[in-house]
Amino acid sequence: MLTSMVHTAACAAVSPIPLLVEQCLRYRFPTHAIDPTLDSNTNAIKLERQLIGFFNINDRIKYYRQYPLSYSDRELVLQCQLYLADELALFLDSSPFQTLQFSFANNDSQQITALLKRINQLSKSSQSPRYKAQLHTAQAAFKQEVSSQALSLNIQDKTCELSHNTADETENNFNGSLASYLIRQPDELCRKRVWQAYQSRASTKNKTALDTIKDLRSQQARQSGFTDYSQFKLHQQMLSSSEIVEQFLLSQTKNINIAPWNLGRALASAPSSPVTAMDSGKWLTLVAKELEVLAIRFEWINEKSIRVWHKQRLLGDIYLTENKKIAVKPIRQLVVGHQFGQIELSLPIKLTRYQQQRHAVKAVAAAIKKLSKGHQFYLLNTLGETADSNNIDALWIEYWLLDKLLKAPKQGSREAILQLYSEQLSLFRSKVALDLYRADSSSPQFDLNKQFSLSFEKYWDKIEDAPFTFSAIVYEGPLYYQKLWQQNVANYIYQSTKGCQNQAVIFDTLVVNEPSDSIEVILQELLGSPITAVPLIKRIQYAFDTPNKYPSRCTFLRQ
Repeated sequence: MLTSMVHTAACAAVSPIPLLVEQCLRYRFPTHAIDPTLDSNTNAIKLERQLIGFFNINDRIKYYRQYPLSYSDRELVLQCQLYLADELALFLDSSPFQTLQFSFANNDSQQITALLKRINQLSKSSQSPRYKAQLHTAQAAFKQEVSSQALSLNIQDKTCELSHNTADETENNFNGSLASYLIRQPDELCRKRVWQAYQSRASTKNKTALDTIKDLRSQQARQSGFTDYSQFKLHQQMLSSSEIVEQFLLSQTKNINIAPWNLGRALASAPSSPVTAMDSGKWLTLVAKELEVLAIRFEWINEKSIRVWHKQRLLGDIYLTENKKIAVKPIRQLVVGHQFGQIELSLPIKLTRYQQQRHAVKAVAAAIKKLSKGHQFYLLNTLGETADSNNIDALWIEYWLLDKLLKAPKQGSREAILQLYSEQLSLFRSKVALDLYRADSSSPQFDLNKQFSLSFEKYWDKIEDAPFTFSAIVYEGPLYYQKLWQQNVANYIYQSTKGCQNQAVIFDTLVVNEPSDSIEVILQELLGSPITAVPLIKRIQYAFDTPNKYPSRCTFLRQ
């Protein structure tokens, strides 16, 4: 069991890794997952008790991986991860476990049905050791090339050189040198040429890795009966086809008239949004006051520990650490009836900038979401019904807190410009990722050159380099859109219900979700009518334009 000292263990003089890995390698999955004399509800709870050790070990490994580890500790952690992955694959393929799946499928309980969906997600994601080895090797090679800093600016065209260029002397990494050049270079044509050269940095070296990944995933899709990997990954999502994802992406495409190579100069000349600087401790006190409206209560154990309650239910503890980088690090997942949650929240001593406070809000929202789920099964608390609905609840909390604690960035400010640019960049990359994994014979694909200009006004001369510029394309693949989609859905829910008097009911419905309702049921409860993906896309597109504004919905208050 973890104790309140776990958040400092990673920094202790004696490494906790050897003991943790020893526990890991001793763990055994249950050999009898089902008792035929018991009903499926009882068997589900029994299985949860048997697997909670596996889940906790896995979470602790993920927690320690976030810290600098010695070479020997990294090797031990990798050994544990490989062991757990292999043992889980064997367990999911075992006869007792498959018998349990059949038992759950015949159960009418809403929570068991939801649990079975998560179990099926795990089963379908399990691949052969050879497939995983080939895929992970290619992904690692791709990511290494994209992330490489072993580059230097070599301006061969004398007209594009900067006079008294000291970028290489003042910046200690290539990205810093590139950003400095793009800000200081007054000639747009030079900026564009240098930016395009940088985007081409990994195209040749990563072609083999990307082709390998595409082949492996096409093979996986065909074996599952789908024409391409995009359809295979999307068929069980909220946006369940390439055509629906494409409709969403096009609906959100807007011309911001700032090309990527001009972004640095636009940001450099824009003012920052004003913000009141404050100590992180004082800021957390303000957060706690606002959360009381949602029936969330902070109990300060000491300056470094907060006990979190929802109504009369103890959720778990948040451990505070000082760090310049804001981060939320789950240690142990809350599982109702089994264990309380533990989370480490890292904040700087002072929150002085707009983006700092925004990131702090995001971290707190993620922590509250992790601690507030109301299920007695680990998988229901950690896996969403779909990948593209998994984080809507945390994003709703984030928008809710932002409206109380931080004004929207001023139009034309650095923060506003960066937000607009980030959205359009995510949209463009989502189009690139969706197309990459679509079969050539499937529905019409994007004209990427046109799509780039629709967002950024300018054209990218070597648009074929686009798939080689971001590593998420080989990890998230066609699901790259899901972050932007969930932001839009969460914001739509918030804007439609923020005028409702009982905000705690919204929190219970969307975040706690004790009955394990599907996302469709939740949307119907909050928005007042059945709603599917395509109408929701249209609502999001037009809802907050004055002529088409949808009225606020508070239908759940009548229940």
